Amino acid sequence: MKYRKAKARINFVRFFFRIFTTLIFFVLCITLLLSLSAKFISSDISYIPSLLSLAFPFILLLFLLTTILLLWRKKFVLFFISLPLLVWATVVFDRYVHFSSLLKPHNCPKTDTTYKIMSFNVRLFDLYNWKGYHSKHQAMIDFILQEQPDIACFQEYYYQSDGKYPTTELIRKGYSSFYIHDHYSVINKHKDHFGIATISKYPIINKGIIPFEGTSNLCIYSDIMLHGDTVRVINMHLESVRFGIEDYAFISSIDKSLPDSSEIVKTKNVLNRLIKALKKRNKQAEIIAQEIKKCPYPLIVCGDFNDVPSSYTYSVIGKGLIDTYCDMSFSLGSTYNGHLPWLRIDYILHSKHFKTCHYTTHHVDLSDHFPISAIIAKVNNNAMHK
Repeated sequence: MKYRKAKARINFVRFFFRIFTTLIFFVLCITLLLSLSAKFISSDISYIPSLLSLAFPFILLLFLLTTILLLWRKKFVLFFISLPLLVWATVVFDRYVHFSSLLKPHNCPKTDTTYKIMSFNVRLFDLYNWKGYHSKHQAMIDFILQEQPDIACFQEYYYQSDGKYPTTELIRKGYSSFYIHDHYSVINKHKDHFGIATISKYPIINKGIIPFEGTSNLCIYSDIMLHGDTVRVINMHLESVRFGIEDYAFISSIDKSLPDSSEIVKTKNVLNRLIKALKKRNKQAEIIAQEIKKCPYPLIVCGDFNDVPSSYTYSVIGKGLIDTYCDMSFSLGSTYNGHLPWLRIDYILHSKHFKTCHYTTHHVDLSDHFPISAIIAKVNNNAMHK
């Protein structure tokens, strides 16, 4: 009798475990599908896919572990159901950790028309001493001058016109040929300038702004003369989440304990900020995409997108363009130097008029973003005019 009862309990536990793992599997299927669909769905329609896309690598990891468990338990029907999702997810994950670049030839045309492009959110050159460089922000300037990019796009650029924080002058001194296109959304006391800047060793022959409403974030374009050809460089800083110190402290302190009422309030605050920023970024991306469509020149697009490669923002802006990271790099592509280290949110893209020769994420602790750079080459003069 006791044996039968024990066996019945074991059978019940096994039955419960089968039901539980199957339920978890289908929940993960739906969650992964929603995160993958983010690239097609604007946050105005639904913000849920965009929110889930921020956690895509972790969702994929859980899905893989569950799929392995299904194989171990010989649930082949469920495994074959998961295969299409796994294939799709692998293609998307290639933009986070780029494996397929190993299969590509890494040769570059032997030509004088190669250019080093940099994108760097300089975080106001550590104006408020976030990194302890307030008194020696020269370290950031030195890094830029050491790298000597032919074209550099800076976000969260700061310039003080009274000479106390002369960022532009310090960079200018390190270049024999220097052109700048800067634009400031905030100017305090007629001397503190907060904005965005593109510098170039080559002449900037035209400048423009791609305006956003209701924000201090910016996007500019600069038409640069590169060896007789006009190339448009778009430099953008898309909507930030604008987390405060308390928000970051809360994110860092999340543990497995049950949340109390104050933590629920903080969670709602973080989610509201994320959703608000997602909606603004999506609209900004659509505005930029329209400008890209109208562009009559070969194109280089740089900036802090504040969004991940599986996002609607990235998909809309990057349509028809080549991501230099995906074209050349084999590494973990994280560019955010903060509490969420898996995030690749800074990009250098270009049109098919160029070929990527090299890509680097510079792991220097100067800002809350790592600077990125790429060396690109003109394909040929005929392609430049197509």
